Amino acid sequence: MDPNKVEISRLEALPQDLLGEIVAKIGVKSAEDYHNCILSCKELGASANDERVLKTLNLAPLVKKPLSCRKHLLIMKKCLANNNLDAHYIKGIIWYFNLDHCDVGLHHIGIAANGGQKEAIYMYAMLLLCRGRTEEGKTYMSQFEWAKDTTMAETCWKQIKTL
Repeated sequence: MDPNKVEISRLEALPQDLLGEIVAKIGVKSAEDYHNCILSCKELGASANDERVLKTLNLAPLVKKPLSCRKHLLIMKKCLANNNLDAHYIKGIIWYFNLDHCDVGLHHIGIAANGGQKEAIYMYAMLLLCRGRTEEGKTYMSQFEWAKDTTMAETCWKQIKTL
Protein backbone atom coordinates (compact mmCIF):
# COMPACT_ATOMS: atom_id res chain seq x y z
CA MET A 1 0.00 0.00 0.00
CA ASP A 2 1.43 3.39 -1.02
CA PRO A 3 1.08 5.91 1.85
CA ASN A 4 1.37 8.83 -0.61
CA LYS A 5 -1.91 7.94 -2.32
CA VAL A 6 -4.89 9.98 -1.27
CA GLU A 7 -7.37 7.27 -2.17
CA ILE A 8 -6.75 3.58 -1.92
CA SER A 9 -8.72 0.87 -3.64
CA ARG A 10 -10.80 -1.55 -1.66
CA LEU A 11 -8.36 -4.29 -2.64
CA GLU A 12 -5.42 -2.34 -1.24
CA ALA A 13 -7.33 -1.83 2.00
CA LEU A 14 -7.62 -5.57 2.64
CA PRO A 15 -5.08 -7.17 4.98
CA GLN A 16 -2.38 -9.27 3.32
CA ASP A 17 -3.59 -12.36 5.18
CA LEU A 18 -7.00 -12.08 3.53
CA LEU A 19 -5.43 -11.45 0.13
CA GLY A 20 -3.40 -14.64 0.61
CA GLU A 21 -6.59 -16.54 1.33
CA ILE A 22 -8.20 -15.16 -1.84
CA VAL A 23 -5.22 -16.12 -4.00
CA ALA A 24 -5.13 -19.59 -2.39
CA LYS A 25 -8.80 -20.18 -3.28
CA ILE A 26 -8.11 -19.14 -6.87
CA GLY A 27 -5.00 -21.33 -7.05
CA VAL A 28 -6.91 -24.43 -5.94
CA LYS A 29 -9.18 -24.12 -8.97
CA SER A 30 -6.71 -23.28 -11.73
CA ALA A 31 -3.01 -22.59 -12.11
CA GLU A 32 -3.78 -20.34 -15.07
CA ASP A 33 -6.23 -18.25 -13.03
CA TYR A 34 -3.66 -18.09 -10.22
CA HIS A 35 -1.04 -16.82 -12.65
CA ASN A 36 -3.39 -14.16 -14.05
CA CYS A 37 -4.45 -13.16 -10.55
CA ILE A 38 -0.95 -12.54 -9.23
CA LEU A 39 -0.11 -10.54 -12.36
CA SER A 40 -3.22 -8.37 -12.04
CA CYS A 41 -1.94 -6.14 -9.24
CA LYS A 42 0.98 -5.94 -6.83
CA GLU A 43 -1.20 -6.54 -3.75
CA LEU A 44 -2.32 -9.92 -5.07
CA GLY A 45 1.14 -10.61 -6.49
CA ALA A 46 2.58 -10.25 -3.00
CA SER A 47 0.57 -13.34 -2.03
CA ALA A 48 2.23 -15.52 -4.67
CA ASN A 49 4.63 -17.01 -2.12
CA ASP A 50 2.06 -17.48 0.64
CA GLU A 51 2.39 -21.01 2.05
CA ARG A 52 -1.39 -21.59 1.78
CA VAL A 53 -1.20 -20.78 -1.92
CA LEU A 54 1.82 -22.99 -2.63
CA LYS A 55 0.46 -25.93 -0.61
CA THR A 56 -2.84 -26.08 -2.49
CA LEU A 57 -1.90 -24.71 -5.92
CA ASN A 58 -3.57 -26.80 -8.61
CA LEU A 59 -0.83 -28.25 -10.83
CA ALA A 60 -3.19 -30.36 -12.95
CA PRO A 61 -1.59 -29.44 -16.30
CA LEU A 62 1.76 -30.66 -14.94
CA VAL A 63 0.18 -33.79 -13.43
CA LYS A 64 -1.00 -34.70 -16.93
CA LYS A 65 2.43 -33.99 -18.46
CA PRO A 66 5.01 -34.33 -15.66
CA LEU A 67 8.04 -33.78 -17.90
CA SER A 68 6.78 -30.30 -18.76
CA CYS A 69 7.56 -29.26 -15.18
CA ARG A 70 11.11 -28.53 -16.34
CA LYS A 71 9.78 -25.20 -17.55
CA HIS A 72 8.41 -24.48 -14.08
CA LEU A 73 11.21 -25.55 -11.74
CA LEU A 74 10.96 -22.55 -9.41
CA ILE A 75 7.25 -22.96 -8.70
CA MET A 76 7.71 -26.74 -8.37
CA LYS A 77 10.48 -26.21 -5.82
CA LYS A 78 8.31 -23.78 -3.82
CA CYS A 79 5.30 -26.11 -3.97
CA LEU A 80 7.39 -29.09 -2.81
CA ALA A 81 8.76 -27.02 0.08
CA ASN A 82 5.15 -26.40 1.12
CA ASN A 83 4.11 -30.06 0.76
CA ASN A 84 1.90 -29.63 -2.32
CA LEU A 85 0.49 -33.07 -3.19
CA ASP A 86 0.49 -32.49 -6.96
CA ALA A 87 4.16 -31.46 -6.78
CA HIS A 88 5.03 -34.64 -4.84
CA TYR A 89 3.22 -36.75 -7.42
CA ILE A 90 5.01 -35.05 -10.33
CA LYS A 91 8.39 -35.38 -8.65
CA GLY A 92 7.67 -39.03 -7.88
CA ILE A 93 6.75 -39.81 -11.48
CA ILE A 94 9.91 -38.16 -12.77
CA TRP A 95 12.18 -39.89 -10.25
CA TYR A 96 10.54 -43.30 -10.67
CA PHE A 97 10.17 -43.48 -14.44
CA ASN A 98 12.54 -40.92 -15.91
CA LEU A 99 15.51 -40.85 -13.55
CA ASP A 100 15.22 -44.54 -12.57
CA HIS A 101 15.35 -43.87 -8.82
CA CYS A 102 12.44 -46.07 -7.86
CA ASP A 103 12.67 -45.69 -4.09
CA VAL A 104 12.74 -41.88 -4.20
CA GLY A 105 9.93 -41.84 -6.76
CA LEU A 106 7.80 -44.26 -4.79
CA HIS A 107 8.34 -42.18 -1.65
CA HIS A 108 7.00 -39.01 -3.30
CA ILE A 109 4.11 -40.79 -4.98
CA GLY A 110 3.29 -42.31 -1.58
CA ILE A 111 3.19 -38.87 0.07
CA ALA A 112 0.72 -37.68 -2.58
CA ALA A 113 -1.35 -40.88 -2.30
CA ASN A 114 -1.54 -40.64 1.47
CA GLY A 115 -2.69 -37.04 1.07
CA GLY A 116 -5.58 -38.14 -1.15
CA GLN A 117 -4.31 -37.11 -4.60
CA LYS A 118 -6.36 -39.38 -6.91
CA GLU A 119 -3.78 -40.01 -9.65
CA ALA A 120 -1.19 -40.75 -6.98
CA ILE A 121 -3.45 -43.24 -5.19
CA TYR A 122 -3.97 -45.19 -8.39
CA MET A 123 -0.31 -45.04 -9.44
CA TYR A 124 0.92 -45.95 -5.96
CA ALA A 125 -1.45 -48.92 -5.80
CA MET A 126 -0.32 -50.18 -9.21
CA LEU A 127 3.37 -49.79 -8.36
CA LEU A 128 2.92 -51.59 -5.05
CA LEU A 129 1.08 -54.44 -6.80
CA CYS A 130 3.81 -54.70 -9.43
CA ARG A 131 6.49 -54.76 -6.73
CA GLY A 132 4.79 -57.68 -4.98
CA ARG A 133 3.33 -55.65 -2.10
CA THR A 134 -0.13 -57.02 -2.90
CA GLU A 135 -1.98 -56.38 0.36
CA GLU A 136 -0.76 -52.81 0.59
CA GLY A 137 -1.64 -52.25 -3.08
CA LYS A 138 -5.13 -53.66 -2.53
CA THR A 139 -5.63 -51.29 0.39
CA TYR A 140 -4.94 -48.30 -1.83
CA MET A 141 -7.07 -49.66 -4.68
CA SER A 142 -9.98 -50.14 -2.29
CA GLN A 143 -10.22 -46.34 -1.98
CA PHE A 144 -11.85 -46.22 -5.41
CA GLU A 145 -15.61 -46.65 -5.84
CA TRP A 146 -15.33 -49.39 -8.46
CA ALA A 147 -13.80 -51.64 -5.82
CA LYS A 148 -17.23 -51.80 -4.17
CA ASP A 149 -18.46 -53.80 -7.16
CA THR A 150 -17.09 -57.14 -5.94
CA THR A 151 -17.44 -58.87 -9.31
CA MET A 152 -15.36 -56.24 -11.05
CA ALA A 153 -12.83 -56.10 -8.21
CA GLU A 154 -12.41 -59.91 -8.13
CA THR A 155 -11.88 -59.98 -11.90
CA CYS A 156 -9.31 -57.22 -11.61
CA TRP A 157 -7.40 -58.99 -8.81
CA LYS A 158 -7.40 -62.27 -10.76
CA GLN A 159 -5.93 -60.50 -13.78
CA ILE A 160 -3.31 -58.77 -11.65
CA LYS A 161 -2.28 -62.07 -10.02
CA THR A 162 -1.66 -63.62 -13.43
CA LEU A 163 0.84 -60.89 -14.37
